[in-house]
Amino acid sequence: MKKLKAGIIGAGGIAQYAHIPSFKKAEGVEVAAIADINEIKMKAAAEKFGIPRTFKKCEDMLKEDIDIVSICSPNAFHASQSIKAMKAGKHVLCEKPLCLSEEEVDEVFDTAKRTGMKFMGAMPRRFSGEAKILKTLVENGYFGDIYYMKASYLRRRGIPGLGTWFTNKKLAGGGPMMDIGVHAIDFLVYITRALSPQMVTGSTFSKFTDSATDGGWPPYETRQGDNFIGKMNVEELASGFVKFGNGAVLFIEAGWAGNCAASSSAVILGTKAGFQVPDPSETKNAVRIYGETCGIISDLLPEVPKSEMFQEEVNHFIDCVRNNRETGTMKEEIMAVTRIINGIYKSAETGKPVFYRD
Repeated sequence: MKKLKAGIIGAGGIAQYAHIPSFKKAEGVEVAAIADINEIKMKAAAEKFGIPRTFKKCEDMLKEDIDIVSICSPNAFHASQSIKAMKAGKHVLCEKPLCLSEEEVDEVFDTAKRTGMKFMGAMPRRFSGEAKILKTLVENGYFGDIYYMKASYLRRRGIPGLGTWFTNKKLAGGGPMMDIGVHAIDFLVYITRALSPQMVTGSTFSKFTDSATDGGWPPYETRQGDNFIGKMNVEELASGFVKFGNGAVLFIEAGWAGNCAASSSAVILGTKAGFQVPDPSETKNAVRIYGETCGIISDLLPEVPKSEMFQEEVNHFIDCVRNNRETGTMKEEIMAVTRIINGIYKSAETGKPVFYRD
């Protein structure tokens, strides 16, 4: 089996916490290079993980003999670096959000098709135990017609990297809806195939700008050499309402800071059954399904397989590269997620609904 050589773009928290360790544990993969404009952080990560080659410019790393690239840079660079890597003949695993605009979605997937390179989004919740069983149930019609969805991802005080690129709109593209809301939206889009947002309304809130506190992510030891570029100029809470082409709706909220309980949950209602993740009455249960059995209202607590999401994500990507399989990251899904997030921000800015046509 040929050993695959991986290059990492971005030496920050998600690279050190998830991507690099997962690639190093994967069979037949060598983490051969890392690139970051922050030389202090890059060299520290290279020493920590035994990565032999370092590059200040990702373009220089892409000239090297590597097979796959993992993109862990600030959001604003995800699409452009994915395109550069695929044009250089490298397969790409890209951190979320994959794209910040519809134009970027088109260009990224057109490049993947034209170059023949694999492109996959690093969306670990797709590899969770609950996603595996719920997607199977949805695909087999267990829930019937899904008409109502709700997702929430809230922190009490959890602003990431306060003063770094995380809280700079130009580099991050937005606040919590772009950072953690994307996980909640993608989870439901992936499971239910809700691919046609038609109308989006949204609101954003910035109530903690003058009293914001850092939430501790990324881990402080991964912030070496970071340039604190200024005050927070993104929202700390965003909410939205989405209506899809088939009449189904989605309520979504994402917040870094607020006087609320920290929580993450997802709900769907279908004509035959519905689910909530996690079980609201017993949070150790990953999933509770609400339905009927022989006309009797009943709840189901399915056995959810354990999952190491980041490792399974990387293993799947490697398998796709080795065996020329489809990665499962579909353009229609990423376009839907991008439209929903951008629609929420645009509606919040203009005070008007945003409409899309297929």
